[in-house]
Formats: sequence, C-alpha cells, structure tokens
Amino acid sequence: MTTPDSLWYDRGMVRHLTLMVLKRDGKLLLGVKKRGFGMGKINCAGGKVEPGETVREAAIRETFEEVGIRVKSCEKVGHVVFRDLYFKGTPETDIMHIFLSEDFEGDPVETDEIKPEWYPVTDLPYSKMWGDDEHWMPEVLRGNKVDAYFHFNESDTFTDFRVDVIPNECIHRFRDSDFGFPEDRDESTFVTRTAARAVLIDKDYRVALVNATNRGYYKLPGGGIDEGELISEALHREVVEEAGYKIEVLCPLGFTHETRHKYEQFNISYAFLARATEFVGVKLEEDEAEDGFELQWFDNIDEAIKAVEKVDTENIVYQGKFFTARELAILREARRVLKERYGQ
Repeated sequence: MTTPDSLWYDRGMVRHLTLMVLKRDGKLLLGVKKRGFGMGKINCAGGKVEPGETVREAAIRETFEEVGIRVKSCEKVGHVVFRDLYFKGTPETDIMHIFLSEDFEGDPVETDEIKPEWYPVTDLPYSKMWGDDEHWMPEVLRGNKVDAYFHFNESDTFTDFRVDVIPNECIHRFRDSDFGFPEDRDESTFVTRTAARAVLIDKDYRVALVNATNRGYYKLPGGGIDEGELISEALHREVVEEAGYKIEVLCPLGFTHETRHKYEQFNISYAFLARATEFVGVKLEEDEAEDGFELQWFDNIDEAIKAVEKVDTENIVYQGKFFTARELAILREARRVLKERYGQ
C-alpha cells in the first residue's frame, strides 16, 4: 500500500519507519549506524514514527536528529513492507516510508547515531547496506516510485521479495467543481485513500467492465488498497473479488487523483492494463452485491468507452459521477497503449 503521509498512525503490531534519501550533485548522504538495530551498516537517515506524528514529520525530524540536516521539502517515493523481520527476538511487520529530498540546508554532522559521508550514486556501498536497498534504491534513483515487499527469516535474511514500480504519470485530476459541487471543506484535513484498478482484457482483446446495475454506472474492476498491502497484491485480490479472474499484469497506465469535498477525501487510483488468465469465481462484498455488480464484456476498447460515455451522469449518485469520469480517462489512456503496443 502506498500509505498517505497525511495520516497519523497507531504503532500496534506494525512499526512505521521512515528513510530520507538525501541527494545533491550526483551524491547520496549515507552513514554508518553507530548503535542500536543495524549497528555497523551503512544507511540513510531515518527512524520510527512517534505517536502524534505524520510519517513526513518523522522523516524530517529523524534526519535532523541523526545528521543535522534540515529538510526544506521532500517527496514520498514509495514504501517497503518487511514481514517477519526479527526485532529483539520477536517477528514483526515493519512499513518503511521512503522520502527523497534535494532541497535541504546545513552540512552533515556526526552524531551518536550516525557517522555521515557522501557517496556517488554510481558507486553506492550496497555490500555494507541492508540487503533490500540494492533492489529498490536503483529504481528511486532512476526517478521511479516503488512499492516493495521483503519476507525475512530468523537469520535476518529475506527469503522472498518483490519490487513494483508505482505508476508515476497522472492521467487526470478531478475535483467537485468539475461536476458543479461546492468545495467548502478544509483540504488540509482530508484523508487519502488509494486503490488499484485494471483495464481487463482477454486473449481476443475484449474489455471487461463491472456494471453496477442498480446504480446506473460502470466501473473498472478494482478497489481499495489495505494497510500493509502492495499495490500489485490489491490489484490481483480486487480483480478476483469483483471480476472473478486471475490476471497477468501487462503494464502500468498511470494514476488518477480525485478531490472529494463531500467525503473529505483524496482518492488516488493506480491503473494497470491486465489480461484475464483463469476464471476462479467472484467474491462480492455485501454492498457490491446490493449495487448489482455484474461483469460485462465488450468486443473492444472502443465499445467499452462508448458504454461508459452513455451513462446518464445527471441522474446518478455523487460518487458515480467521479467513477464515470475516472473510468473514461483510464480507458482512453488504455486505448492509446493498446494501439501503440498491440496494434489494437
């Protein structure tokens, strides 16, 4: 899951951690950990999220405390889920939120935590860093955002991992004003909700949409990303639940961003082109069944787009107006990709 940095977290059974990648003039600021967990390893500045902090606030605070750098601005570039990582003899799940900054001030100073040093990005000391770094760090340095998972064993080595690149291009942004609704809420308090959605095709390039028969609109198979869940995991799970198919992901399409004042939410949908491989049966939630979810296949992408374009947006519920505009934007992007890559 790409966890919104605007949220506050309870630690519970999951520890939320931060990492600040500081980049300047083709170099990264790393340092030898002098004490505590990971002592002796070379790493970026970072640490745990304290109660009452956002992950962004924690990343900035930890960076100043550990290396004396004041971060002026930073961008969240992904997160890594560590499962069964042994901390003080107990396996736990950690979520590390990764930030990148090239906008900071001050010179690095050695502290009780870290002895800092600048390293060329082309020659990073991966052999002395945590084992996961060499798998996700190159993607971040290439300008991508990452969604990664590492499963550890008791010897602190990982037995399984996956690094997914997050769709990084915005397909479209939607706001209440686009549909004639007022924007009268304080957006600084809005919660971010993330989702994964698929433009689902079969071997003949037919396109599937979920028809909400009791609501009067269509939607792409997909839905919300659970906490601690990778985007790819959510995509596969949601498509099975709503469409009943296992899938092969062909490529990312980008993301859409919705600002919904009625629900005080930002909604980010990561979209993918995917091929149906095996039908295993739908697993609808109660509210989805009440909305009359039915999978409907169209002969091609143009027919799917025409069906969504015919939705009576004047007489559907609030969220249906957003759904219709969002799915049209994603389907049109998928049409471009299908034409360029597959000649469809």
